Amino acid sequence: MIHLSPFRILLLCLSALPYLMYSSAAWAGEENSKPAATAPALDARNLLEWGKKGSGPGEFNVPISIAVSPSEEVFVVDHYNARVQRFAKDGKFIGEFSGGPSPSGIAIDKDGNVYVGHFGDIPKGSKDNQRTPANIIVFDPSGKFLRQWGRTGDGDGEFNMPGGMAFDRDGLLYVADQTNHRIQVFDPTGKFIRKWGEYGSKPGQFGGNEPIKSRVGGPQFVTFDREGNVYTTEAELGRIQKFTPMGKFLMSWGDNQDKPGSFGGKLAGDVPHSGGLKGPIALCFDKENRLWISAVCGRVQAFSTQGQYLGGFGFEQGSKSGQFWAPHGVAVDREGHLYVVDALNHRIQKFAISK
Repeated sequence: MIHLSPFRILLLCLSALPYLMYSSAAWAGEENSKPAATAPALDARNLLEWGKKGSGPGEFNVPISIAVSPSEEVFVVDHYNARVQRFAKDGKFIGEFSGGPSPSGIAIDKDGNVYVGHFGDIPKGSKDNQRTPANIIVFDPSGKFLRQWGRTGDGDGEFNMPGGMAFDRDGLLYVADQTNHRIQVFDPTGKFIRKWGEYGSKPGQFGGNEPIKSRVGGPQFVTFDREGNVYTTEAELGRIQKFTPMGKFLMSWGDNQDKPGSFGGKLAGDVPHSGGLKGPIALCFDKENRLWISAVCGRVQAFSTQGQYLGGFGFEQGSKSGQFWAPHGVAVDREGHLYVVDALNHRIQKFAISK
């Protein structure tokens, strides 16, 4: 959720979803819809997987975010290796470049330039305990530095643990400014355009069940449907919120119950300092305008734009093909294949998903 540092091993298209049918209340724009009926598992065929824990080419140390470029190359934020890795669609390693300390979210513009967020964290292994600035750094497709903007703070254009990022159809960059509990919008040069959100649990607020300084609350990731509406994830509330591009609240749904169609369930295994992490993480739309959402519990699930649960997979955590351990970023390529960042298995999985 993009939520690594609180427990320093885990946690941001921005790109990686419950037993819910939207209710009439959701249609009316009320805060949450209610669970209704189950949906079948979607046919998700594992096409490919690559990566293992390490620091060599094609290896990862807790990857968290993913984006597919206009040229159909796959870029992955390799968090603890502090780099961005670049792959062909078949998983073949192409190259890497430094992502800066504590890289977080990633987004790619129409020209293929790569935008990488940074938590503004104290880097792992730091000897002077100095916190790096929270900012956005822009690279060309080969990893050459172009520009950067932002610093740690709560003013316009400042960040506190920025998470997932995504470009809208007009070329504006939306950033989930996690610990400031808001969405910020910029043009590609970094010019501040607008913002919305504040701490709380009401519609249009974020992160209300957690202390105000915790980024477990959210928003964590952000994405857009065909009509340009904005969708965000909130971990602790188990909530998806839907907004207009100007930030007007439209509807929300979700909860942290442990069942298909919901986002709850404990993270498997002994993960130090996980703090009972739960909830939805990343999200993206496919070619059928279905919203795919990853959750800490290992489920990757699909919804309609009105919050109707359509099905999913990954209902058992593990390391086999089609299983996940804390799935994070998700992305879809031009052919409609779904990529899932399998964070604690240190790999990427690629799926053909049924229509």
